[in-house]
Amino acid sequence: MPTLRVLSLALLLSVAVGGAANGSDRERDLEFANGATAARASGEITGRDGVSYRVAAAADQRLEVRFSASNGSCYFNVFAPGSEAAVHIGSTAGDQFSLDRTKPGVYQIQVYLMRNAARREERCRYQLTAELTPAGAPAVAASTKHQICRREAAKMYGVPPAQIALAEARIVRGGLEIDGTADKQAEGVKKLRCIFDGGGRFKRIMAMTPDGE
Repeated sequence: MPTLRVLSLALLLSVAVGGAANGSDRERDLEFANGATAARASGEITGRDGVSYRVAAAADQRLEVRFSASNGSCYFNVFAPGSEAAVHIGSTAGDQFSLDRTKPGVYQIQVYLMRNAARREERCRYQLTAELTPAGAPAVAASTKHQICRREAAKMYGVPPAQIALAEARIVRGGLEIDGTADKQAEGVKKLRCIFDGGGRFKRIMAMTPDGE
């Protein structure tokens, strides 16, 4: 039995690494702005030197991670608090990860190059976004909420969607809000706020610029 346990642990660790180069990972905190649901990071890694981002989660939140890289051998893994086995292995599972209910603690997002690319000292420029939404919110990404807000604001103000600028979504009592502006050109720039309920459904747009301004 002890031998089986040792073999099982070794197998888990090899799967968790997922072909990563196992160099020295820099560790960084992925910080969310006050009230924001999403945080972004970008950078460059070379060879065996990766980077690991720490994301502090509460119990029963929804965690989503989206990743893009300049090198086809560049991936990300996700580790749950206190676990040595990855809950997401980018080289096999792809560039997006979602978890419906988080454990309280720190999740690790490891960015790395596969061994073959690391041995050649290749480089990878990457961008990643991590999103934490309130417990009970549906599986709707912040990017989707922004698309809805931009579409509805464009209709309300009678301008093309490209003339709607939006800030990050933020958690408020009873739901989510996204502040933005509508560029009406000769009529000026109008401030607005998209309001979503606690279930993530779009409710309405609040005009934040008084009439006549």
